[in-house]
Amino acid sequence: MDERAQVAVEYLLTVLFAVMLVIVVSAIALQISSMSDTATAEVVDNRNDAVSSLLG
Repeated sequence: MDERAQVAVEYLLTVLFAVMLVIVVSAIALQISSMSDTATAEVVDNRNDAVSSLLG
């Protein structure tokens, strides 16, 4: 009976580790996506400024 309990605890710890890993990776992915959107907006602004300075 003790061996079954130990296996169950080890299984729960493994599942907990996997869930925490998914949460951390998701948070990092969202942060990278946000940084990418900010960089894209800055590139578009710089391009628009360059075009307007060439035309006017």
